[in-house]
Amino acid sequence: MHRGSDKDYRYLLTRIIPRRRLSGERRAAIDGALAGGARIPCVRQAYLALEDLCALGEFRRDGLTHTERSVSLGYRSAREAVRLSLVMTADEWRSVTGREPAADRIVPSVFAGIISSLALNDSPKTIVSRVEEMLGLARHIVGGARAKLLFINNAPPVREWPRDSVAFLPQSEALKRRFYHACLTGSTPHTLIRLAGDHSGESAFDIDAGTGSVLLLPLLARDIRWAILEAHLPVDSLDRSALSSFSILGQGIVRLLENNRHLETMVSIDRLSRVHNRNYYELQLPLEIERANRSRSSFAFLMIDIDDFKKVNDTYGHDTGDGVLRLVAQTIRRSLRKIDLIFRYGGEEFVVLLPGAGADSARRTAERIRGVVARAELALEDGRKVKVTISVGGCIYPGNAQNENQLLRMADKALYEAKEEGKNRVVFHGE
Repeated sequence: MHRGSDKDYRYLLTRIIPRRRLSGERRAAIDGALAGGARIPCVRQAYLALEDLCALGEFRRDGLTHTERSVSLGYRSAREAVRLSLVMTADEWRSVTGREPAADRIVPSVFAGIISSLALNDSPKTIVSRVEEMLGLARHIVGGARAKLLFINNAPPVREWPRDSVAFLPQSEALKRRFYHACLTGSTPHTLIRLAGDHSGESAFDIDAGTGSVLLLPLLARDIRWAILEAHLPVDSLDRSALSSFSILGQGIVRLLENNRHLETMVSIDRLSRVHNRNYYELQLPLEIERANRSRSSFAFLMIDIDDFKKVNDTYGHDTGDGVLRLVAQTIRRSLRKIDLIFRYGGEEFVVLLPGAGADSARRTAERIRGVVARAELALEDGRKVKVTISVGGCIYPGNAQNENQLLRMADKALYEAKEEGKNRVVFHGE
């Protein structure tokens, strides 16, 4: 590792750089710099010699880190386990290359612009592009760096994340991997892993041969541990400025995810019943189908309708009808597991998804919901109590249906049969 002293540069030029691979002109220039003994000519010839060797395929560039005051330029031998670093001041960089060492710190306003551009009608595709845009900023912190995002909690409901830069691993599974354990359990804000051996299979992502180290930053927000920002670096160390920039990058991604969660809540919750709305249903159902296909599991699809709801409105008024809708929705929600989902599909109809449920367990759940709703009461100001019942039609994916339309059609048909058989009952497709 070159630390940039005059002695180090002379040692580099005389002992480390394979001069036999250089042109006669370059060797002569090196000899002239060594004979003169001044620092700048030696730094310049070291830089030009290594650039010549990169052009010949003997070395390859291994990252560039620069701030307002200093520059560190890395190189790696293509044939041997040799890594070099040219360290110089910003003035020396300007003299050697003729270029300005623009500070690579990320300005927080960059994130502010991305986050403020989020809108209530943002699509899942837009969220993906926002995350990709922010991950791409890593290369402006360290040349050649590649940032990845490992979700260890629920990610925004998006059908297609870019597989090369986003992955999913439950926190319980991530804790079992030595690669992530210190990041998730330690008290430090980051973990830097210098790669000295084979780490294949430990990271959730492929690690290129040119990666010198991996920076891991846990992304936290109040009650949620969202993800791990995983930066694959071509260097084996980072200065304080680069660490600060990666920290800002992580904070920006957390802000983005938090904003999206709040926006998602605003646009996905039915204000009257306080359960998920139909828009969210149309987004979530394809994801549940994909998840079931990937894990080779099943889920139950329940369509629920409040019996004689028009009579409630006609007898007690629409305000009471609204109260009944809230009562039924919240009664159902409290009867479900945390992983189950309930949506207000329209009017007095609700849809419930039961991930992992088969026919028997789904029927037991549906019967329990029916019974709990039948016992629930809405107390009116005049002392009267309103009670309603529900009818439930159900089917199982993929046993009864193989796509979204078939699920809806089969459950709706079963619901119609439940109504025809006298209401306040559960009917599953095929019974």
